[in-house]
Amino acid sequence: MEITGKRILVVEDDYRLANALCADLRQHGVVVVGPAPTPFYAMQLLGRRGVDGAVLDVRLHGKTVFGLADELCRRGTPILFATANDEDVMPERFQGRPRITKPYDPESLRRALLALQPHDWTAPAPAPARPAPRPAPAIAPHPGEADSRTRMLRAMTAAMRRAGAERPARRSGADRTAKSPR
Repeated sequence: MEITGKRILVVEDDYRLANALCADLRQHGVVVVGPAPTPFYAMQLLGRRGVDGAVLDVRLHGKTVFGLADELCRRGTPILFATANDEDVMPERFQGRPRITKPYDPESLRRALLALQPHDWTAPAPAPARPAPRPAPAIAPHPGEADSRTRMLRAMTAAMRRAGAERPARRSGADRTAKSPR
């Protein structure tokens, strides 16, 4: 089995460990996403794009990574926890999930990544499903039937009218030249 070409999210707050881990994975042809030192930053890196797998440190700057793990599981992304903590630190929903104990050697990490879902490594990760675009609603003929978009457009139009009424009338070109100091 090969991990070459797979997109792996690395979430680790120890700079040296993250740097070494990412360098090793890159040497084996992995497309590394990260490293991310916090779950928030990891979510920013992910955006709408999917990854083939993730290596998640459990504790990041005093916070846990379980919210991010929930989101990755919702997306169908296989995750590998990397932690120095015992299994009892893990919430019940993640007990029994693949994990590697820190400190770990690069070879055991690669083996653990390959064991996540070996049958999926040959196919690219599916792109997240995008909802079908909704057609723009027609402007309701009756104010009671207006949706939020129509109400917003009407409010903007009214504000523009008020701003135009409050502005002094523009002078014609002849008036401007007559009062010009030149």
